[in-house]
Amino acid sequence: MISFVQTVSTLQGLMSRQRTTNETMQLMLRAEQEVATGRHADPFAALGSRSIEALNTRTVYDRTEGQIESNTLLQNRLDLMATTLGNVREAAQDVLTMAITNTDASSADPKFLQETARDAYDTIVSFLNTSYNGKSMFGGVDSDRSPMNSWSQVDGTTGLSPSDVMSGLVGGGLTSGADAAAKLAEIDAIFNGTPSDPATGYEDTFFNGTPLQSGGATNPRLNATIDDNLDISYGVQANDQGFRDMMRGLAMLASTDPAEITDADAYESWVGAAAGALGSGVNAVLASEARTGSMQKLVEDANDRLSAKREILSLHISSLETVDPYEAATRLTSAQTQLQASYAVTARLSELSFLNFMR
Repeated sequence: MISFVQTVSTLQGLMSRQRTTNETMQLMLRAEQEVATGRHADPFAALGSRSIEALNTRTVYDRTEGQIESNTLLQNRLDLMATTLGNVREAAQDVLTMAITNTDASSADPKFLQETARDAYDTIVSFLNTSYNGKSMFGGVDSDRSPMNSWSQVDGTTGLSPSDVMSGLVGGGLTSGADAAAKLAEIDAIFNGTPSDPATGYEDTFFNGTPLQSGGATNPRLNATIDDNLDISYGVQANDQGFRDMMRGLAMLASTDPAEITDADAYESWVGAAAGALGSGVNAVLASEARTGSMQKLVEDANDRLSAKREILSLHISSLETVDPYEAATRLTSAQTQLQASYAVTARLSELSFLNFMR
C-alpha cells in the first residue's frame, strides 16, 4: 500500500508564518487604536448595514457645522453693520440739532453750520464705506467697491464730485424765497434720480453701489440662508430713500453758508428743507438699526437651534462609532498573546539544526 505525505518546503513554511504574524500584528495595532480612541478603527466595516446611517449622520453633522460657521460670520457682519448705522445716525443727529435751532432767520446764528455739515458729510461717507471681509456693507450686491464718494472726491465716470454738483447749482447764492424754491426742486431731482443732467444724479456722482432699477424698483438685497428653508434679506444700501434724504440735507448745508443768506424767506426755506431732509434720514437710519437688530436675533436663534442639533448628531455618531472598551481590550490581549506565541515558535524553530540529532 502506497501512502502520500504532503510536504511543505522550508521557504513556504517561513512565508506562511510571516503572513500569519503580519495579520496578527495588524489586528493588534487596530485593537490598540480602538482602545486609545474609544472608536472603531474602521467604523463602516464594524457597523455593517448601519454604515449608511453613520455616513448620512456625519453628512448632516458636517452641513450643520458649516451652517453654524457661516451664521457666525453673518452675526459679525450684522454686529458691525448695527454699530456703523448707530455712528451714522449720531453724526447726522448732531447736524440736525444744530439746523433745527437755526431755522428761524430772526434768531439764527448759523456761523459754523456749513463747516459742521461738511465734516459730517465726509464722516458719514467713511462709515458708509465700511467693509467686512473685503466686501462693502452698504453698496448692495455690488460689494466689490466703496459705495460713496466723499464731498470733494471726483467720480471716475462723471468727472464730478458731490461738491461740484452742488456748487454748480447754488454757487451763486440764494437771493429770494422763489430762487430757493426753484433750486430746492432741482436738488430733489438730483437725489431722486431725475436730474436735468444725468451726470449730476445721486447714483452717478454721489453713490457707486447697486443702482435702482428703471422705474425706481430696488434690486435684490443681500441675503443669506441661516437654517433649513429660512432665508433673510439683510441688505441696507446707501441709496435707500432715507440715506438719500440724509445726504441731501447735509449737501444743502455744506454747499452754501447759511450765514450768508440775507433773504429771510430764502434762508428759512433752505435751512428748513435741509433740517426736514436730515430728520427724515435720521428716522430712516433708526428704522434700519431696528431691522438689523431683528436680523441679528433671527441669526442668533438659528445658531442656537443648530448648536442643539449638532449636539444631538454628535451623540448619535458617538453611539454608532464608539467601540466597547472591554471587547477592544480583550481583542488586544488576544492578539498580543497570539503574537508572542508566534514569536516564541519562530525563535525555537530558528534554533533547530539537523546536527543536533546526529549521534
